[in-house]
Amino acid sequence: MKVTVEDLGPVQKELKIEISPEKVSKELSEAYKLLSKQVTVRGFRKGKTPRSVLERMYADRVNAQVAESLIKESLPEALKEANLSLILAPEIKDFSKISDGKPFTYSAVVDVWPEFELPQYKGIEIEEPEVNVTDEEVEEQFNALVRFYAEVKDVEEDRPVKEGDIVVIDYEGFIDEKPVEELKEENYYLEVGAGNFNEKFESELIGMEKGAEKDIEISYPEDAINELVAGKSVRYHVKVKQIKQRVLPELNEEFISRFGKDVKSVDDLKEKLRKQLLKDKEEGAKAAMRRQLLDKLLEGVEFPVPERLVEEKLKQMVDNVTAHLYERGYDLQKAQISEDRLKEKMREDAERQVKLELILDKIADKEEIYPEDKDMEPYYSQLAGSSLDKEQLEQAIVGHIIPKIRSQKTVEFLLKNAKIKKIDETKESQDNQDDTEGDSKKQDVNNSGAAES
Repeated sequence: MKVTVEDLGPVQKELKIEISPEKVSKELSEAYKLLSKQVTVRGFRKGKTPRSVLERMYADRVNAQVAESLIKESLPEALKEANLSLILAPEIKDFSKISDGKPFTYSAVVDVWPEFELPQYKGIEIEEPEVNVTDEEVEEQFNALVRFYAEVKDVEEDRPVKEGDIVVIDYEGFIDEKPVEELKEENYYLEVGAGNFNEKFESELIGMEKGAEKDIEISYPEDAINELVAGKSVRYHVKVKQIKQRVLPELNEEFISRFGKDVKSVDDLKEKLRKQLLKDKEEGAKAAMRRQLLDKLLEGVEFPVPERLVEEKLKQMVDNVTAHLYERGYDLQKAQISEDRLKEKMREDAERQVKLELILDKIADKEEIYPEDKDMEPYYSQLAGSSLDKEQLEQAIVGHIIPKIRSQKTVEFLLKNAKIKKIDETKESQDNQDDTEGDSKKQDVNNSGAAES
């Protein structure tokens, strides 16, 4: 076997492998001997069919089997000889035809671990927000909860649409004055001001009356996820068919009893919300600290990432979006989302995630961080109830669960070894508000007399 290695980039190489004619002939001979014992050919006893006859009948099948066998046997040796450690399975290409007495050649494109020095990962300085829950936040959460349990009813009085209403509309989109079937809906429910459709579109509905019709012009940016409208101006013809509103429930004993035996009054409910808000904010503070730590970790090192790893990460991210849409009764096509544009928007984040995974993996190796049985137990119980077979279970554990747990434990290790400074969340919020107001005043001065875009 001859092996040559060509660099395709810092993290990708191509192995060109040549198997000797003697090895090819030997594999072919053994394959036909085995085939002769397995098949029955009219006019010949089983196991006695001449090879020439078998070649006329089964050459393609045997050649494919021999090629697969030669690749499977030679590739690990070739990788060992080239001293390469893989991240993903190799991509096999350019393999020659199998011919008796001739060499067999093929190429394997392999992604390899990037070489980089770890940055200083102990003692990273991060800030921990001081978590507080204000009365205003509790009130806002309480109002949102009450609104969630509101009943949607038709507006009885004769009045126009206002923000917060739920309207039932028919609409049709026109591009260059031509109707577009994908931009047409009937009996479409839309909450005005919620931002689920388009901010300008929703604001233009305010003031319309039941039965009214109107044209609304929307210009979309070049990088819009919906490729159909990206960089284009769409004229929507809209008809308001119904106006509905949320009718809030009475804050009586029946309503309060929904939230547990320990909740006896509105004050009890607000206290329960306060505790939940505090818990959520504490989790948010931890997440913010993790983001700070990982951002600073990334700042300390630069290296190329394997493109196929990025593509694999992008596929996972798109699958997550698709699953989220499916839960809401949509798919990418129905939601008018271009998969290519979605990947484009998520690529930077995918590259970041891949880079972080590689850094954390290297730290875990250096610090000898591995999952323990207690870490695995919750996942074992989940997988036990799944429909996966033994091989699929092993792949899920090795390919996803162990790396996930190892990464989490490494981040916990880094947090324990970080230098953490507490900051006053309230003061920071006020400082940010002051900065924003200052910037806003400057912007107002700079933009005076300019047309609104």
